[in-house]
Amino acid sequence: MALLCVGCFLTSCHNTLVKPKSAPVFYSDSRSVCLLPTSAMKESVDMPQHLQGTFIKEDGSEANFDVDTWVRANDSILSVFLFGGFGTTLAELTYTGDSVSFESSVMDVHKMKAEYVLADLQVCFYPYEALKANFGQSGFTFVEELQGGDFLRTLSENGKPILKVEKTGNQIILVNELRHYKYHITLGADR
Repeated sequence: MALLCVGCFLTSCHNTLVKPKSAPVFYSDSRSVCLLPTSAMKESVDMPQHLQGTFIKEDGSEANFDVDTWVRANDSILSVFLFGGFGTTLAELTYTGDSVSFESSVMDVHKMKAEYVLADLQVCFYPYEALKANFGQSGFTFVEELQGGDFLRTLSENGKPILKVEKTGNQIILVNELRHYKYHITLGADR
């Protein structure tokens, strides 16, 4: 479920295609949500970003990744391109109205669940009201505290925190306490 298992390098190109409603995203062990439709995105994001992440592997050890990205989100598409050190494309993840596509020449996309990556991006960028309604349908509690253009979003189940997303200026930090991973996103070209 971690965004980039960069250590999963392969030599051939892999592609996976998933229908959104056929692949639920389990934010807890017992409850899931479906991806919001791209039409839920009311504003537009189209910018370079820098992504750093940390996750706990199956053996209990910690793994880190650091990658440049380009994220595009509007009412018809949610996509992210992941770039290597020399600007080469490592992976492309695209969600349109009827499908999720994940392609990479270096990562085993079949081991990664593209819909989980997209769901996390939606929590970072999609409008609060649409997210709250989507999570609420599945019995989760989703709240947002605003301070100017910044926010703190928290997802919980029966009072137990699951996910926290904090945006401060051009920085977004997402922490999944249940699944033990963290993303630090720097918006724009500046790092």
